[in-house]
Amino acid sequence: MIVRVLGSAAGGGVPQWNCACFNCSEARAGRTPRRTQSGLAVSADGERWLLLNCSPDIAEQVEAFVPLHPRPPRGTPIGGMLFTDANVDHLGGLAVLRQRGPHSFVLRSSALVRAIAKAQPAFAPFALSPHSWLEAPLHGFCPPTAEANDVVGDALSVRAIPVAGTTPGYDGRRELPGAVVAYEIRDRTSGGRLLFAPVFAELNSELREAIAAADVAFLDGTFFYDDEMPAAGLMDKSARHLGHQPLGGPDGTLALLGPVNARIIFTHINNSNPALNPDSQESLALRACGAEIAYDGMELTL
Repeated sequence: MIVRVLGSAAGGGVPQWNCACFNCSEARAGRTPRRTQSGLAVSADGERWLLLNCSPDIAEQVEAFVPLHPRPPRGTPIGGMLFTDANVDHLGGLAVLRQRGPHSFVLRSSALVRAIAKAQPAFAPFALSPHSWLEAPLHGFCPPTAEANDVVGDALSVRAIPVAGTTPGYDGRRELPGAVVAYEIRDRTSGGRLLFAPVFAELNSELREAIAAADVAFLDGTFFYDDEMPAAGLMDKSARHLGHQPLGGPDGTLALLGPVNARIIFTHINNSNPALNPDSQESLALRACGAEIAYDGMELTL
């Protein structure tokens, strides 16, 4: 399985257009890498690709990765997409992909995420023919379709794992089953196992088991501290209020995760996160745990 990090930042990217915080200023000045909004592309053969979330930066991300470039005059090697939640930074790229030509997509999400998306005019057309927007059954494997461009069920198997979280702010931040899911993706040939969990409010038992079974786990690294945004004067909401378990502290991800065999890569990094500064104590603490921070253009083979 080939894995490409299309984007590694939380909503707004780094630098964010209206932010002059330390991390945005450093990225704007070219002293640290710029980051687009998070998402992955995975493929078993390098020919057909599955997107894990589709950010508003998808056009830029496609242009930066030659295997995703169109081949016929109106075509794409992207066969399908998986959505972890209904946040705009994870669905917004659908509005960019509306000029599909003759191509159709097989999309998958929880039933709740599909219902929220269908209520938005920019996303609703993707729930209609010729596209297929299927339910990813909670706790279960996604069944394949008969469509030729469907990667799932042919080369890759996909399991949806419900995690703690809420619906987006525009939907009232409701705590409902299926508001947020993670995905376990396994290459049927190599046996490589990837976990994609860029958003979660806590490490539940099923997520812990999936991390332990993975070769590589991309995990929620949005915030380092629960009060990170208020302390920086950027927003009056805490990490947990926004549906993210922070990395640091006695009840944060780094402390609770413990030793695992999986390669741990944190993604969906907010511009406020001090771990983006490689010289910070937070960055040192993360690396001391053997973990990494994803970056745009990062590639792995499982």
